[in-house]
Amino acid sequence: MIAANPSRKTGVALGRIGAIEKPRTAEEAAKLAELLVGDLLPPSVALWLAAEETKARTGMEVFPRVPKPEATAELMTIVSTALRSLSELMEPAGKRRPELGVEIAKLFAAFNIYTGDTAKSVAQVEVWGEQLGEFPLYAIRKAARWAIRGDSKMPSLAAFITSVRQAAGSQVMGRRLLLQQWVSAA
Repeated sequence: MIAANPSRKTGVALGRIGAIEKPRTAEEAAKLAELLVGDLLPPSVALWLAAEETKARTGMEVFPRVPKPEATAELMTIVSTALRSLSELMEPAGKRRPELGVEIAKLFAAFNIYTGDTAKSVAQVEVWGEQLGEFPLYAIRKAARWAIRGDSKMPSLAAFITSVRQAAGSQVMGRRLLLQQWVSAA
């Protein structure tokens, strides 16, 4: 990443995205996803996204009104790069089925969920895999870590999905959608 005129939070120049190193942990991936829709965007785009979020949450325009950024070639390049990187991070875990199966099996192992029936265990992993396939792998890993470190018993699938949604970050999902719409409209 380019580091001329770095921001205080990230050490990276505001609105400048260069080569991004692949995150090694779920926490790094979550942090990178947040940065890709925040500090790493040009200030005009980040401000517009924040205003749109406020409008969606409250139903009211922010004052003073924040205009939609003009789609210049430079802005389009920066936002497109951020979206490409974000798409790689947010790739549905269902596309990486073997890795998803391993993460689910590790979660089951941590809570000692084995009935002695291999067919039942395989079916459980398959059911969880189907339901979790739409979420990014980093969010599943992060939610599994929360469950293992914070719960005394295995969470239900519904409770785990809630944790996965929280781990993925609603701000990231919402801002990604807004950025995609902005690029498409330009």
